Amino acid sequence: MSTRLGIIGGYLGSGKSTLVNRLLAGALPGRTAVVVNDFGSVNIDADLIAAADEDTIELTNGCICCQLGDDVARTMTALAARTDLDNVLCEVSGVGDPGELATWRSYPGFAPGPVLVCADATDVVRLLRDMYVGDTVLRQLAAAEVVLLTKTDLALSAEIAAALDACTAAAPEARLLEQDRRHPERSAARAFAVDAPPETERPWNLAQAQDLHADSHATCTLAASEPVEVEAVVRTLLEQADRLVRAKGTLRGRDGRWHELQLAAGRVEVLPRAADSPSPANPGLVLIAAGADPTESLQVAGVALEEVLRASRETVPR
Repeated sequence: MSTRLGIIGGYLGSGKSTLVNRLLAGALPGRTAVVVNDFGSVNIDADLIAAADEDTIELTNGCICCQLGDDVARTMTALAARTDLDNVLCEVSGVGDPGELATWRSYPGFAPGPVLVCADATDVVRLLRDMYVGDTVLRQLAAAEVVLLTKTDLALSAEIAAALDACTAAAPEARLLEQDRRHPERSAARAFAVDAPPETERPWNLAQAQDLHADSHATCTLAASEPVEVEAVVRTLLEQADRLVRAKGTLRGRDGRWHELQLAAGRVEVLPRAADSPSPANPGLVLIAAGADPTESLQVAGVALEEVLRASRETVPR
């Protein structure tokens, strides 16, 4: 029996980890392993996978599609050799090219699932027009066999229509699915059920792509293992939203509970971490900036957030 290998891509904050969690929550039959690749030295995404266990494999400090050749080869060949898996989900970094991993679907032991790219209905039109990240977003969509338009519950009808047109233009050969506002888990199952078109299958090889995004993106990690004032962090994230394309992480509040924070498209979402989830391995925040001088933007935002983390640590009672 071959294990079905699906590749999940999409720009920073487009909903990839949310999609993975929905698939793991019951949309996929059998046993599923997840390969999580984050853009940065700490894999925050692995902490955001609700069902993280021994079948969640973390790859960090580079994009799986262009910087982790040896690690990817060891991981993928080991997964292909297993006989107890029904599915493998490979979540590509938010700045990576999911098409570069498509060749692994023809590796012995794997069966081809789709190259599935998430697109944020509220932001994909703007991103495609952005002079610094537009080429990255376009390359991701062009690699897609399935495009899942996410965050439709947050988008206006006009935004959804414009996003559908933009995705159709960027990925004319892909199957375009709109996330069901009321039952997003059904959209997740339907998207992953699409088989890879035969003509997209290519001979397996280890050729690695050139890293095309390093100059336009920068990232840093702010560790925060002690309790902090979550509301103050949220306010600061919103103040720095024009400098950051993405922020995500887990923080422990003054009540002792863990919270998951996500900044994307200028919005901050805070969700309580499930009580039965293990404590995060890497508590804190990952910040990502993009643009003409992402390092400078990252430094300004990082200093502001480090200050609020430090100040809130000092005021939170032990």
